Amino acid sequence: MMLLEGLQPAYLALAFAAGLAAGWFFFYGLWWTVQRLPSSKHPALLTLGSLGLRMGVSLGVLFLVMAGDWRRLAVAVAGVVVMRLILVRRLRPAAEGA
Repeated sequence: MMLLEGLQPAYLALAFAAGLAAGWFFFYGLWWTVQRLPSSKHPALLTLGSLGLRMGVSLGVLFLVMAGDWRRLAVAVAGVVVMRLILVRRLRPAAEGA
């Protein structure tokens, strides 16, 4: 049953958790970068540096989690998407008229 080895619930839960962590790093890092752009002396450098770091770490995590099995990658990417949804709701600016 080598085909099903990567689909054990523990592997899938770890892949999802790693996806959540990668998603938090990427999207919280994006939010942090955007917050600092107005006061930055070198906004282009900040933007490109942040993008490179966020992409490198996030893709590295996804690559390691995948370990050659696209199903684990799919579960990890689902974790990234879930974390994006969570952070969009939590980091949303307060409504001006409310």
